Amino acid sequence: MPKKKQVSRKNSSQDLTQKAYQAIRQMLFYNEIMPGQKIKYKDLAGRIGVSMTPVIQALKWLEFRNIVRHEPNRGYYINEVSLKEIREVYDTRLLIEVSLIPEIMSRLDDSGLGKLKDALENYKAAVAEDKYHKRIMTDMEFHMCLASLSDCQIQLKMLNELFDVLLLRYSRNLFFFSVMDSSLDEHLDIFAALEKRDEKGVIEAVSHHIKHVRENIVRGMSRLVADDKETLPDRYLF
Repeated sequence: MPKKKQVSRKNSSQDLTQKAYQAIRQMLFYNEIMPGQKIKYKDLAGRIGVSMTPVIQALKWLEFRNIVRHEPNRGYYINEVSLKEIREVYDTRLLIEVSLIPEIMSRLDDSGLGKLKDALENYKAAVAEDKYHKRIMTDMEFHMCLASLSDCQIQLKMLNELFDVLLLRYSRNLFFFSVMDSSLDEHLDIFAALEKRDEKGVIEAVSHHIKHVRENIVRGMSRLVADDKETLPDRYLF
């Protein structure tokens, strides 16, 4: 077989796997697939419009990112949510985002400030529209935009993976238990300190915001755990 055809088929296979991967991510984000649920390859393949092979490849990618797990002779399952994991995610976010602030301040210019202002305006618009999935996404985009001003690629990759865990496994919990009413003011505080080139103020504002959200979500999920222990089988507990 000519080499060109082999490359073409490989690219086509990768495209189908990417299509399946993005479709499954969207289903997770919109809670169309729930934690603890067994994944039915045929159903997913039919919904996405691909064969089962790209679906299985996509699930392997998600397994690598700890979004799903594979149980031998049983198949793939969406990982159950975990109170311990959510604490670790926010604790790690706090470490990464605060550690980037000195570099952000040293590189900050009007262009970077303008990008962050645009991200803040997008978040404000999402709050005004009261569409919670959009609010979650624009919240993440604000934090990623702020972090990107450091140009520290390894930390940015780590931060993006943490947001992936939050978006794909905890989006419903983020909506119900996060502090939406105060988050906008906290974002405004971060931007105001940055605009003043107040490094200490930025550190304090970012730290306060992440800790506040973490504590509220952990508190809410802890109550949910207490309620669910009386009604759910062990495999569905956090």
